[in-house]
Amino acid sequence: MNKTDIKPKPKLSFFLKNLGLLWKLKRANRKVGEDFVNANKKLLEPIYPVSEGNKGPMEEGMIYVMFNSEGKENLDKIDTVFRFFWVDSPSLRLSVLDSYIVSEKFSSRQWEKFYQKGVLLNKSKNRYHQEVAEPELDFLIDGTWDEGYTFEFHDKKLDMKAKLTYTSLTPKGILVYYNGRMAITPSMAQEFYDSFAFKVTGEFIVEGKKVEIKNGRGIIEHGTGIFSILNIYDWQWLNLQFPEGSIHLFYHSLDIKDEGIFESGEGALVMDDEWFHFQPYDFMIEEVGYSEDENIPSKVPTEWKVTGGKDETGNPLLILKVTSKAKISWIGQLGKENQFITNYVLTAEGTWKGKKIKGKGTMENIMHRIIE
Repeated sequence: MNKTDIKPKPKLSFFLKNLGLLWKLKRANRKVGEDFVNANKKLLEPIYPVSEGNKGPMEEGMIYVMFNSEGKENLDKIDTVFRFFWVDSPSLRLSVLDSYIVSEKFSSRQWEKFYQKGVLLNKSKNRYHQEVAEPELDFLIDGTWDEGYTFEFHDKKLDMKAKLTYTSLTPKGILVYYNGRMAITPSMAQEFYDSFAFKVTGEFIVEGKKVEIKNGRGIIEHGTGIFSILNIYDWQWLNLQFPEGSIHLFYHSLDIKDEGIFESGEGALVMDDEWFHFQPYDFMIEEVGYSEDENIPSKVPTEWKVTGGKDETGNPLLILKVTSKAKISWIGQLGKENQFITNYVLTAEGTWKGKKIKGKGTMENIMHRIIE
């Protein structure tokens, strides 16, 4: 599908209801963005979303499940990641469904489709309730942060089914970005949060094989507002799971027309029940190894050094070596130019405050650059 096929077709009601936000978008520039990022307060404890329900002209969400293909329960045995992503904006007559599986054991594959309509059904103002019934996929997720979530889907294009339960591993496993404020750039006005520490149980059927998941891990992301990735230059959305806890880091840079690139990001960690809040200056995801990729005209990163926080002597509290164990790549269809998208199954090993930790996880890497 080319770009002319996926342009929004706003209804008049969209402009009338969102005039204030659209004005802020028009006035946004690099300084506005940098001032907003710099005003973020570092928190000693997590905050929680005011509402998990549908609101605003756009609804965006993402669900991950990480598990072992043989049903093994040890976290270091995770070898498969499934992710489902959607954007729903009926007032713009534009929605997106995007699904993939990346695995050390199963075949890795992906699809996406754009729709000139809203796709979410039976919306809720109070609950995290997302429901889709399309020829390509049926899915239902329902629940709240306090009670947990159920997720059922049938991906007809990838021939996969699942019925899963998401239970919070800790009440601290949530990151509400930018202290709950609405982030505004020339192409985005959005409030969003990531719940990054779930235990997942249930049944997953893939390639005709039924996998009983007893100790999987999950992530649930949610955003509302007006969203576009037209200014995204790079991003790294990293989630790592350990017996002692979870680490979630999101780095992204924006290309603001002729004003150049500016960086942003945020993260959180729960380790042995301690919560740590990372600001952009608090962490680094440094690419240290690359490999060829058959799906895109660029090498892709396959090894990273991750550092974060500082002790009283200025040394990092977090030091990790992160390595790709499996990956899937494709060329994205939104943006000023094609985006190169890679998703991974990862292994991670290192230290937090001098204590050795070892686990597995996933990352989504988006870039416009070409790596020779």
